[in-house]
Amino acid sequence: MPRIPGSGRLLRPPILRSARYPSRSFTQQSRRQVISPPLGRPQLPFLTSPAGSRPLPPLSLHLRQHFARLVSTESRDYYRRRISNGLKIGLSFYAMLVLFQVIKLGVYQEDIEHKWPTPPEWSWKSRWCLRSAQALQHPEQIGKLMTNWPMVAGYLKDLLERLEDPEGEGKGIMEQEDGGFLVEGVGKMGYDVSAKSEPWRRGYFQALMGAAKAAESLEGWLTDRKQRISAPAEYVVGPSNPRPRPMPAGQQAPLEENCEAASPSPESFYMKILTTRGFDTRQKVEAALSYADWLDYKGLKSTSRDMYSWAMDIAAAGSSVDATKVVDVKTGVLKNDSKLLPSENIIRVSTALAVHHAKQGDLPNALSIFTSVLKARRSLPAASSDSALPFFPSRAPSGNDPFRALFNSLKTVLVPVEYPPPLPSGDEPPQRTPTSVCDEAGLMTYIGEIIYASSSKEGGLAWTRDAVDLAEATIFELGTSEELREPRDRCADCLRVGIGNWKTMVSQLIKQAEKDEQETIEKAKKAWYGGQKQIEAKTLERKRWEAERLILDDRTRRLRDFVDDDTALKGIAPNSSLFT
Repeated sequence: MPRIPGSGRLLRPPILRSARYPSRSFTQQSRRQVISPPLGRPQLPFLTSPAGSRPLPPLSLHLRQHFARLVSTESRDYYRRRISNGLKIGLSFYAMLVLFQVIKLGVYQEDIEHKWPTPPEWSWKSRWCLRSAQALQHPEQIGKLMTNWPMVAGYLKDLLERLEDPEGEGKGIMEQEDGGFLVEGVGKMGYDVSAKSEPWRRGYFQALMGAAKAAESLEGWLTDRKQRISAPAEYVVGPSNPRPRPMPAGQQAPLEENCEAASPSPESFYMKILTTRGFDTRQKVEAALSYADWLDYKGLKSTSRDMYSWAMDIAAAGSSVDATKVVDVKTGVLKNDSKLLPSENIIRVSTALAVHHAKQGDLPNALSIFTSVLKARRSLPAASSDSALPFFPSRAPSGNDPFRALFNSLKTVLVPVEYPPPLPSGDEPPQRTPTSVCDEAGLMTYIGEIIYASSSKEGGLAWTRDAVDLAEATIFELGTSEELREPRDRCADCLRVGIGNWKTMVSQLIKQAEKDEQETIEKAKKAWYGGQKQIEAKTLERKRWEAERLILDDRTRRLRDFVDDDTALKGIAPNSSLFT
């Protein structure tokens, strides 16, 4: 019995078993274990097997319901945190990687900007196009061995469109004489850019010359605009080429219906330079000589001769003295009979004209021009001590030292680029500098080759020896300064060509001496007297040339660093295809 009355009463209401509130089971199998009214009773379908009349749910729904029951709130929060942290780490890593690539690209652009400065007044995109095109034209200085001419043409095409837009970069340029020049088969020619600054004009000239060089290299090439690939015409698949050559491995063949010319003709760019108002004499002479050399390569002899005459007229018109007193404008021979000296442009055109005559087999005229140019260069006045050498952008080599490379990179980024001063226009006589000896050595090499081939083998060989001695002495005089790398390379080219000519001449003389010796031996068998002395004379001559060859070989080994020719590797690059 309870101590407190009424404490033994039940705390929950009694279960009323009436027909109004029917009982509800867990599994809907029976009415046992009735606990609560049906309206508040939860449904637990997973505790009962489906009835035979109820259709089976889809497998995907069944699995989703099954795994949803296994995932709790704690595990869901755990996986959410893991996934969120993983995404943060991955995005941070890729952000750092992208940032590193951007920094690397910026350092590279600063590096090539120091090597090939661009006009500071241009926009960043125009400067990017010009320096990238110039870097691609010098693959050996950017760690490559192949020039990607389609990329060069693409960069310069975009640059020229920007520079020739009067509403953009070309604000201030004007048409010439009622809409500009029109040349038949070429189209509209040059503008009047005299109102632009000198750095702007210089950069515009560099863009036109680079586009002309790219057009020369891409002659006969087609570009598939859809596949963005350029290749020679014989590789293009189309009706006009039913049997195309196979493309390099890993590249698709361009289709003729999607192709267009990879670049306009070089003539359009050269003529634009020659007809543009605002370029100085040196720039126009350079364009005229490059165009004439291109015409020589194409076999257009008469047209190239006319272009050399045009170049001479340009140089003579800009000369500070009367050109007829220092040069024969028709033949290119310098007179050297007065106190007046020819201008740098006239000397340059005369030298190019002599090379043209030599290529065409006109050796007498070529020899006359070469000797007159050599005499003129030797009579030039010495340069003053305060005269600066031409600008040669350079950078200290880092080698394999990582700290030196890092220091050079920091220096490149932090030190601002100085745009070089303009070069002389070439209208004044040049002065004699240490690098002028390289030009004389080159002229002596030409003269020796012509004399050897035309008149005297002994005389030609003597001129060649003197040219090699002069080039070698100049190289050692210039030293190893990185600032004089370009003139030293030019002297190395003269030295390489001179030693090559010397070897060829000595080899031919040895063969001729051996032949003469053998013929003398055969004749001595039938001679009555004096045959042995003739044999000894021929043998002595052969040994003389053989001894000179030994001396030349020893000299070549000593100058191996300068005369090794690595130009055979310039057209091939590792991991690069032939066409792009």
